[in-house]
Amino acid sequence: MSALRSTLFCLAVLTLSAPVGASELARFNAAVAKAYTHYRGAVFYLRTGNPAVANVELQQAAVLWRSEVRPFRDSPPDAFADDRAWPGIYDDIGARLEKAKAATQQDLTEPAEAALAPIRGTLAALRARNQVRVFSDDVDEANAAMDALWVFRQSPPDFAVPEQVNDLRAKTAVTAYLYRRCAERAPADIAETPEFKRITDGTLESLGRMWAVIDAGDGEAVISILREVRSFDRMLWLQFG
Repeated sequence: MSALRSTLFCLAVLTLSAPVGASELARFNAAVAKAYTHYRGAVFYLRTGNPAVANVELQQAAVLWRSEVRPFRDSPPDAFADDRAWPGIYDDIGARLEKAKAATQQDLTEPAEAALAPIRGTLAALRARNQVRVFSDDVDEANAAMDALWVFRQSPPDFAVPEQVNDLRAKTAVTAYLYRRCAERAPADIAETPEFKRITDGTLESLGRMWAVIDAGDGEAVISILREVRSFDRMLWLQFG
């Protein structure tokens, strides 16, 4: 009987401990996401030449980084416990937010953009090397595919060169696949929003028209579609990345 009680006790401990670890990681991801929402807003407003509005977003990002993420600096979730770079990453991002905030207080756009630029990749790399994935990573991959496709906006393919046409087809297919994956993987609170549906449905509809345009060798139509998709692409990251 004592052996049975011991076994049941061990099972109970395991049952209780697993959700706690998962909950810690969820709390960490949620804390980072809160600050990251305002980071995205700041990047967007800097891109559109509005440093004053970006400053408001940066104030919120900096406050949330200190208040929500700070508790995890020295006690990260188990998933990041062995990542020795984490405390330095926390400090670096905090410093970058403060530097960008100071720059926007002086209406300086370029220094603020330079300070903020590495943050997105730093957080993505932290998650990737520790086998942690959030929806933001799906958005990043869709955005990266669109970046590759956007090259054809400035340099439309020579439709007499099969290699260039095939490259356009391949990049279109990859972008459509990753946008479709975003639509499928989005958390319910995002997937059910009308704006998310508008963005993903609009992107996929536009990319779906690309095949006939390519077959027709219509470079101007390619550019027109890419402009449509680029607008959706930026809004996807701003609102849901």
